[in-house]
Amino acid sequence: MAHTKITIGGKPVYIVRSHHHVLQGWAEVRRSQASAPALLTLDHHTDLEAPFDDLRYWTIHPRGGDRDIAATNALLPGMIKALDWNIEATVMTAIDDLKHDEHIRTAVQAKILSRAFVVNLQTDDIADKEVYATYGGCDATGCTKLIHNDRCLRQRYDRVLESMYLDHELGRLAGMAQADGVPGPEAEPYILDIDLDYFHTEKAIDPDDTATFYRLVKNALAVTIATEPECVKNLRLGRAKITGDSLLESMKQHIEAAMT
Repeated sequence: MAHTKITIGGKPVYIVRSHHHVLQGWAEVRRSQASAPALLTLDHHTDLEAPFDDLRYWTIHPRGGDRDIAATNALLPGMIKALDWNIEATVMTAIDDLKHDEHIRTAVQAKILSRAFVVNLQTDDIADKEVYATYGGCDATGCTKLIHNDRCLRQRYDRVLESMYLDHELGRLAGMAQADGVPGPEAEPYILDIDLDYFHTEKAIDPDDTATFYRLVKNALAVTIATEPECVKNLRLGRAKITGDSLLESMKQHIEAAMT
């Protein structure tokens, strides 16, 4: 379960297979900071389910059935209190109790992170002061078609690391944060988190303009990477041959170039 920690060009990089295991690396970074850093994550999914949601449900409903909202909600404060980012054993226990999509809100509520910014390819925009998420539509690629088709989708997936795309999404996230009176995604110390299922094509990991992504890497306190090999395989487009391993090697090269 433990992460693999390496250093590339002086940048701490934490690598995990299952995305929620990055909580260990996030807590380690938190222990080095006077205050909780923000998170900027690139992911196909949003991973914004409530903390310990699955565990709380099955604790109250061991035989299944309709959710008792009051009873499951009553369990949450104690679970969050038990997670102390200063004590790694409690972090590892929390990881055992989490599902793949529960780690971000858990980290925010446990004060490991101040807030999270999510660039995702799955769902609509979200803004609730705890997390901000933006869904990159065709406008992020400069597409002006009135009716979008499969070519538009391929173009969007090919460009998810391009500066044009990231600048568009970062601008939207900054606007959401500004509306709530909180710092934007690059306005305070942050961890850059990358789920490799964000990349659906070979071109996606080989952008023509890397300036914005390299800036994000260089300015991050640390980089966390989830390889999620099954998700990568299930989400790759058409005849793409990318794998969690191949994307990880490409990402390491990008980080090295960004830090040079």
